[in-house]
Amino acid sequence: MENDKSSIEATLAEYIREVCLPRNDGVNLKYDTNLFDAGIVDSAGLISFLCFIEKEFDVNIPDEDLVPENFVSIARIADYVCSHQQVPYERS
Repeated sequence: MENDKSSIEATLAEYIREVCLPRNDGVNLKYDTNLFDAGIVDSAGLISFLCFIEKEFDVNIPDEDLVPENFVSIARIADYVCSHQQVPYERS
């Protein structure tokens, strides 16, 4: 499924609000918020978050891409997803 960056960001923000933020109620979530520094995502939550990203956006995240720069914020994750989504094919 091909997505544009803004819809990817909105989907990621919704997931974070539903799954991560109930225990971080006071966090002001912006698309450029550092998810780790703000305590929104920790190492334990990162695995399930990565699984969600792979399934939701049909991307495969290889081990060499598991660096903080790719997953530090909603905006950076959306950039990563946009650049790694499978090329859609035309159905006849």
